[in-house]
Amino acid sequence: MSNAVTTRNSLVPTTLSEAMQFSDVLSKSIMVPREYQGKPANVLVAVQWGMELGLAPMQALQNIAVINGKPSIYGDALLAMVRADHRCRGVKEYLDGETAVCLITRSHNAGEVEEIERKFSVDDAKRAGLWGKQGPWKQYPQRMLQMRARSLAIRDGFPDVIKGLISVEEAQDMPSPMKPVQPQPAPSGPTIAERAMAAIEPPQEAVEAPQAPPEPVEGFALRIPGKPTQSFSVQMDFADAYNDLLLKVRRARSLPEAERRTKMKALEEANADTFALLDEDLAKELHDKRLQYNAGLGAEEKEAADD
Repeated sequence: MSNAVTTRNSLVPTTLSEAMQFSDVLSKSIMVPREYQGKPANVLVAVQWGMELGLAPMQALQNIAVINGKPSIYGDALLAMVRADHRCRGVKEYLDGETAVCLITRSHNAGEVEEIERKFSVDDAKRAGLWGKQGPWKQYPQRMLQMRARSLAIRDGFPDVIKGLISVEEAQDMPSPMKPVQPQPAPSGPTIAERAMAAIEPPQEAVEAPQAPPEPVEGFALRIPGKPTQSFSVQMDFADAYNDLLLKVRRARSLPEAERRTKMKALEEANADTFALLDEDLAKELHDKRLQYNAGLGAEEKEAADD
């Protein structure tokens, strides 16, 4: 960064390339706030905001925070910016009983001097649901009253200095914006997963009902021995449900390996008519999946016999 300049003992980039390199280096340091670590783009935006506000890069990173997606600045930094402005004639802050008061005096070009006084009371905090709230409002209630009065006075008295930003303390008390909830269509029936789950093997003591001749079904019929036939209008939905069933039989540890192989073959034979309707590659894929499971079960059976 050969063109970077030093201003008031602070290194300041002068080109976009320098700013990007500068931000990348800072984002790798543990000396910057955690929300900027590993995020060079956020560092760059914060530094740019700081330059517009008259803050040096490190001042910007220490005092600018993003709350609910919007930049804000800590109340002490807001006060420092106002005091540094040549039009500020003084700032007075005090507590009047249960009310925090901030009085700022500002001069104008025509020689006029304006006093901006703003207050924030315990009653105001209660109405806003802040009084007694967990966090700073419970730990430092008077300080939070002071920050609210200060923020109101600075926003009204020096909006040109703070560029529309609000204090971090105020931003933290604002509710997070709610994301719009997209209406979900009502389910028309059981999902594929639910229908596949319903096809889990019945308890061993259950007696399978005699198989009836396959009833005519439109679309891609999934026939499960001893279960009602399911119908799918899309062949991939059929394939997903069929694969789920194969996997459940494959993992049915309560059944001997030979019985699981028999059940998978029976499932394929029961759906031979549907296989004939599928794309050739898809039908082969389902057939090969069963053979793959069969091979795995055979290996397990042999291993158990060797033991």
